[in-house]
Amino acid sequence: MFDPARLGPDDFARVAEESMESVRRLGDALGGLAGLKGEGAAGGGLVGAVVDAGGRLEGVTLDPRALRMDSRSLAEAITEAVRAAQDDARARADALLGAPDVPALDGMLAWLEETARAMGETPYDDRPPGR
Repeated sequence: MFDPARLGPDDFARVAEESMESVRRLGDALGGLAGLKGEGAAGGGLVGAVVDAGGRLEGVTLDPRALRMDSRSLAEAITEAVRAAQDDARARADALLGAPDVPALDGMLAWLEETARAMGETPYDDRPPGR
């Protein structure tokens, strides 16, 4: 059971330090996302696409031999290349950001809920601020 009388300055300092480290890591990851690109190819490498971290298309390249394809095949190859680039960007972003530590987040949430209750607050109060 949470005992607010046992909560000391070291506990707050530890939580503050862990929070600062998390914010720093998030800032680093977001900085890495800014320049992230995804690349994809299709049509036997005759069609290429590049997208940004959000999946927005930045460019399409066509080997001159791709122009020998019929219009339907070329359109399908372009679509396939863009989708491959989007998948690549998503995989790179996931690798950069890493998976969340769900057990750690659950533990922190439980601690915060217990702290709020010990302080007489109701966690998840949906009232607008100031009411």
